[in-house]
Amino acid sequence: MVSREQRRASGEPVAEEIAKEEGENLDQPITPEMPEERGKKFRTPGFTRMRFDWHSDDRAVIDRAKSYVQSQVLQRFSDAYEVINDIYEIVREPERDAAGNPVRDQYGFIVWKQEHGKVDEDFNRLTLKQKEHFMFLITTRMFDWEQRANDLWLEAMMAKSQFEERFAIGFDAPVTGTVDDRRAHGNLEAREERYFAIYLTALSRRADGVVRTMQNLSQRLKDSLSPGRV
Repeated sequence: MVSREQRRASGEPVAEEIAKEEGENLDQPITPEMPEERGKKFRTPGFTRMRFDWHSDDRAVIDRAKSYVQSQVLQRFSDAYEVINDIYEIVREPERDAAGNPVRDQYGFIVWKQEHGKVDEDFNRLTLKQKEHFMFLITTRMFDWEQRANDLWLEAMMAKSQFEERFAIGFDAPVTGTVDDRRAHGNLEAREERYFAIYLTALSRRADGVVRTMQNLSQRLKDSLSPGRV
């Protein structure tokens, strides 16, 4: 049993320290167990009914969250997507429908032709002038893209702090109880803040991915320039 006033060896209240532990786990990767590992632990009939996908209602929520993250990234980094698609239109081949028109995805972007799961692209199709032009666009806008990504990281950290604070309040609300009992109560009280923090963390990571992609693309353009023109 732990009391509301109890403190850890670090001197911090139990509620605040456990809240920080919970917050650190928000964006940690989940390590799945292989079926054979799971089978060693669970020798029950229910093991044969193990699920391999979300329930239909849960899947709808997950798909909606992923779609909203993508739409937000497209909105906030529209100029980055414009640059990269201008390059792809030169170095890649589009998938075409029966009428010979380029196939487009739900966001209006061209779907690029793939062979054996790999997109076919040839950066030699870019002229020297085009390479220099795109490198100039990317390098001059990189600072702004990095600032936008940092703003989203700040929002994610603020949401994480809100979750930790709300969790600590919920953890501390019962007068008595075991750590596990109070942890469960804290998680229940902070469930909305937890999901919002997870969403903003995903958005921040997607923004970081856009910045890394543009950095890698700039480097590839630089590497493809002829010697003496870099």
